[in-house]
Amino acid sequence: DAGKSAPAAQRSPRALLVAPTETVSFYDSQRIVFTRDANTRDRYQFASWTDRPGRRFDLLLLERLDQRAAFASVAATTSLTRGDLLLSVTILEIFHDDKPVPGFARLRVAAELSERPSRRLLARRVFAQEAKVADENAAAAVAAFDIAVAQLLDELLAWLEAEAARAPAR
Repeated sequence: DAGKSAPAAQRSPRALLVAPTETVSFYDSQRIVFTRDANTRDRYQFASWTDRPGRRFDLLLLERLDQRAAFASVAATTSLTRGDLLLSVTILEIFHDDKPVPGFARLRVAAELSERPSRRLLARRVFAQEAKVADENAAAAVAAFDIAVAQLLDELLAWLEAEAARAPAR
């Protein structure tokens, strides 16, 4: 669970569409990635996500957007709904950094906000979060990922709302 969001202070009259979260191919797996040094990555043999990271991130992002109610409407692009703004997110990295033991859960994503239907880019930003892993096991790493994702979603939503408010009206 990546936490809950308080309602937004101000509601935008615009409709927001959210594209399916993309994931860099190495991390687009149900197997959890780890590293013990800065130059290598591997996957745990016996530990896995219940869903691919991009799919889970999509669900959490849409849930948070719904809770905040910061836009007139929010829908996935797959719903064929019309919208004024488009949010696209790519997971660049998601891994358990096991050095020093027990390590950190690290997450880095890129987000882009565009106008629809012109696709004119309004803003782009890379977000990074980490959370300390409490113990040297996959369950503790997953708990740390929950914290990192919640913090990243808080930061991403604050940025999104600020950028949407700055975007010129059509």
